Amino acid sequence: MKNSKTFFAKEGTVLVSFLLMGLIVGIQHYFMGPMHYNNYVIFRQSFIHLLAGTNPYVEYPAEYFDIFLYHPSFCLFFSVFSYLPDWLGLPLWTAGSALVLFYAIRQLPVTYSQKLFCWWFVFLEVLFALHYQQTNPLIAALGILTFTFLEKGKIGWAALFPLLAFCIKGYGLIFAAMFLFYPRPWRYIFSSLGWLMILTFLPLPLLGWSRFVEVYQQWAACLQADYKVNYGFSIMGLIKLVWPAFDSVSKVQGVGLLLLALTWSIYFLKSLYKPLSLVTKLSLLAYLFLWVILFNHAAESQTYIIAVQGAAFYILPEKEWRPHWAYTCALLVLVFTILPATDLCPPLWRREFFYPYLMKVIPCTLVWFVLQFELINRGLHQRKYRTPENQPGYSVL
Repeated sequence: MKNSKTFFAKEGTVLVSFLLMGLIVGIQHYFMGPMHYNNYVIFRQSFIHLLAGTNPYVEYPAEYFDIFLYHPSFCLFFSVFSYLPDWLGLPLWTAGSALVLFYAIRQLPVTYSQKLFCWWFVFLEVLFALHYQQTNPLIAALGILTFTFLEKGKIGWAALFPLLAFCIKGYGLIFAAMFLFYPRPWRYIFSSLGWLMILTFLPLPLLGWSRFVEVYQQWAACLQADYKVNYGFSIMGLIKLVWPAFDSVSKVQGVGLLLLALTWSIYFLKSLYKPLSLVTKLSLLAYLFLWVILFNHAAESQTYIIAVQGAAFYILPEKEWRPHWAYTCALLVLVFTILPATDLCPPLWRREFFYPYLMKVIPCTLVWFVLQFELINRGLHQRKYRTPENQPGYSVL
């Protein structure tokens, strides 16, 4: 038993586990056929359509189902995979997605034992997300890297990661909100504007001006046409489940936005007088990871790698800083959010209970609610907090 604990505590073991997970999932889906890696085909073909002068943002039923929705620059990011055979490109994509998240967690300014907890806590949820070949593990990684580079004082690089996330999915830009709690906010803003210009005009040399403008018009039209009222795996979905007549998605999202603004305003004002502790900033990061999924009307089951990572940040602090109910929250997330997506849960239970009743959403909503209460309560009451440098178990990089 002791040897097995030592084995699973090694960084090399975790690294190989993430690598093998990505490779095996990619190989498995390749042999199952293109219908089982449709999202990868959508990403791969986007660059082909861009170069061919056709509209990347319309249906191509002969090639794949669904529609490509991402930023035009994403097509360029995926261009390498467009020329690789699927037997090679697909495993590289799934393995690369897993490894980027592994690397991002490795960069966190916390102890090794805390990184180890994060790696293993999200492992099964990463596995589930990779089966859909989507970009959600990358979104989570970019959010972590934003925080880590802000902690390192590398403001210019920290400004890049939320914009890269935006090029993948628009809501990824939310991680930029963390810059308000760090010195030199104007440098962050100017760096963001610079990166935004670069990423926006990245396709221009390849396309020429008229085609460049046309593609952005096609993207805007696609996003406008795709928007529809939805409830998803979100707080709005839970409300709809309990109250079938509910149809005020925007109102609930408005309340969520107000709560976010209130929380950020309190801690921004506090940070003007005294630097926030690392524990507090991790709590705020956890809040963002949970909030961006729970108030997203288009949230799907496979996007919960982001919310689960947020729950991990909430549970992360050392014992003396960890809320006493954090263990209960961790258990609920494990049992009702993570395990139902695995073979440990009978398919009938998953089909008839866990998915229809949005059980995956409930524990993460509970963690967000508790965290919201804690942050407001902590922010409005004057208490003595240790500086990050003096907090046991933490290091500021």
